Amino acid sequence: MAESTNSPDHHQTNDSHNNQVLYAIGASTSIVVSGTFFVALAYYRDALMITFFMGAIGNAVLGKILKRILNQERPQELDTVDMKLKPSDKGMPSSHAMSLGFIGTFTGLVVPIPGIQIPILIYSLISLWYRIDTKLHTWQQIAVGFVVGTTNGVIWKLLCDGNSNPWNINLLDVVRQNLLNEQGVLPMVYLAVPALVGLIVVGSVERRLSGWIKQLKQTKEEGDAIKSE
Repeated sequence: MAESTNSPDHHQTNDSHNNQVLYAIGASTSIVVSGTFFVALAYYRDALMITFFMGAIGNAVLGKILKRILNQERPQELDTVDMKLKPSDKGMPSSHAMSLGFIGTFTGLVVPIPGIQIPILIYSLISLWYRIDTKLHTWQQIAVGFVVGTTNGVIWKLLCDGNSNPWNINLLDVVRQNLLNEQGVLPMVYLAVPALVGLIVVGSVERRLSGWIKQLKQTKEEGDAIKSE
């Protein structure tokens, strides 16, 4: 006789599977978003993508500045024992929330696909839920980061429109006149610059260096302890 699909064990299995899927989405957000962004940048290399990249970098730098100013710790419940890349920066506001807010908002405003905002919002909410559920951030840190990032996205879009802002600034024209070639694209050889800048600013380079230095010190101390025995 077949087991009923309404049994508690069946529901627990489905819940576990769903959580694994959501966790996989949340844990891979940085790689997926950064990778997709750079592929799009390398493919188009036009004024819009270059300007989009500049705004994303500015948004990320602002996040780092706000973290230092607000100086709010991450949740005390955060368990970093099994983490390969331990967070060494502060928690307020969430850098991931700021990035998702900015990138999602700007994309939703410039991509001419009806309803594209809905999947972007769902993906962002799953990713941010993951960071709250794993205690990487409090919901307040996530909320503030998302609001700031979204606001920055709207402002940056206005600055790309020229007549849509009171300063008559058109960043697209500035990029076209100063960074692009006669074909209206950034020369392929110059992609190394945004790649390096992105790696330094949003690639957790400082966290990786801090982790490596700490690991080297720990290895040296263990070696010295063995020699002294």
